[in-house]
Amino acid sequence: MKKRTVSILIFLSLMLMLIPVKASNDSYDKNEVSSIYSSASINNLQTTSAILVEANTGQILFSKDENKQIPIASLTKIMSVYLVMEAISNGEITYETIVTASAKAHGVEGSSVYLNLGEEFTLREMLYAIEVRSANDATVAVAEAIAGSQGEFVNRMNQKATELGMLDTYYRDCTGLTDAGHYSTVKDLSIVTKALITQYPDIFQFSRTLEKDFRDKEHRDYQYMVNRNNLLNYYDGASGLKTGFTTAAGYCLVGTAQRGEISLITIVTGEPDNNHRVGEAAFLLDYGFSNFMYTQTEDDQKMVGSIEVRKGVDKSVETYAKGTLRFLMKKTDISRISKEIVYDMATLEAPVEKDTAIGKVIYSLDGEVLGEIEVFTVQGMERAGFWTLLWRSILSWFGIDWQK
Repeated sequence: MKKRTVSILIFLSLMLMLIPVKASNDSYDKNEVSSIYSSASINNLQTTSAILVEANTGQILFSKDENKQIPIASLTKIMSVYLVMEAISNGEITYETIVTASAKAHGVEGSSVYLNLGEEFTLREMLYAIEVRSANDATVAVAEAIAGSQGEFVNRMNQKATELGMLDTYYRDCTGLTDAGHYSTVKDLSIVTKALITQYPDIFQFSRTLEKDFRDKEHRDYQYMVNRNNLLNYYDGASGLKTGFTTAAGYCLVGTAQRGEISLITIVTGEPDNNHRVGEAAFLLDYGFSNFMYTQTEDDQKMVGSIEVRKGVDKSVETYAKGTLRFLMKKTDISRISKEIVYDMATLEAPVEKDTAIGKVIYSLDGEVLGEIEVFTVQGMERAGFWTLLWRSILSWFGIDWQK
C-alpha cells in the first residue's frame, strides 16, 4: 500500500511539473515588454490614466484622463522623498544623520527591509531602501525622523501639495498603503515629480540604482535589494523614478529619462501587470523623444520692417526685433509657426529716439500665441524745420509726395 501511495505521489509530482506555470503579474519578461511596446498606439493604451511631460518646461505632450482621481499606491513616496530632499537642502537633516526604527516603522506592513525595533541606519541608507526596495518601514522611519511622527509628516505632504498646485491630491499616509481617501491624478503626480527631479537631481543616484546591499552580508537580516523599476533595465536613458502597486491602484509607474536637452516624465496607472507598465511607459517616452524637439526664433537683431514718422526729416524709420524664444514643439508643427509684426501705433511723430520700443513680433500656431519679442527703432529721427514742414504741406495740398 505504501509503495502504491508513493508511486501515485511521484506520478502526480511529475504531472504537475509538466503543467505550464503562468508568470505572475509582478514578473518581468523583456520579450513580453517588447511585444507590448510594439503593439501599443498613442490612442489605444491599456493604462487607465497617463501623462507625458517635458520636465524642464512642464509642457504636457500627451495625456489620458489626466485629472482623474485615482489611488496611487507607492507613487505616494515621490512626495515623501521630495520632503526628505527639501529637508536636506534646508539643513534640517543630512545624508549621514542616523535614523532609528520606531515600533511603528518596525510594524508597518507591505514591502520592507524588515527594520528591527531600535535599529539604526543613515538617511542615505534609508533612501536607498525607499528608492530601490520601495520599503514602507524605511519611509515611515524617515518621516518620523524629519517631522516627529508620520501624522505630522503627512500634514506637511498635503501642505506641500497645495503649495505646488496639486489641487486633486490628498495623502493619508507617507507610503501609499491606504487606498480609501488617499488619491492623486497623473497631472498632480507629474507636478511633484518635476519639482523633485529639477530641484533635487541628486535623487537620481538613488532611483537609477539597480541593486544594493542593505546591512552587511554577514548580518542575519541581510537584504539584497533589486530595483522594482524594470524600465531601468529596458529603456536606454531611463533614470527612475518610482513603481507602485495595490489591488485598487493596479500596476503604476513614474518613469523618467533624458536624451539630449529633452527630459521626460511619463506616468502610467492601473496597468494589468508589470510588463504592461514598463512597455507602455517606454512607448510614451519614445513617442516624446521621436516627435518633439526644441526650436527657437531667429529674428533677434534683424530688421523686420519700417514705420512712418510724421514731421520727421525722413518719412519713416526701420525697425528691428530683439530677443529669442525657444519652444518645445511637435516636429511636424515647426514649419507652421506664423509671425506677425504689431506696432503700438500706426505712425510715430518726430523727434524719435534710436532704440525706442514700438511694438512686438508675435509667434503663433493655429491661432494660439506661442510668445512674443519686442520691436525697436533702428535709428533716431529729428523733427523737420518749420519751412520744410510748410513746403511739405503745400506739396501735399497739390497731391504731390514730397519724397518723390
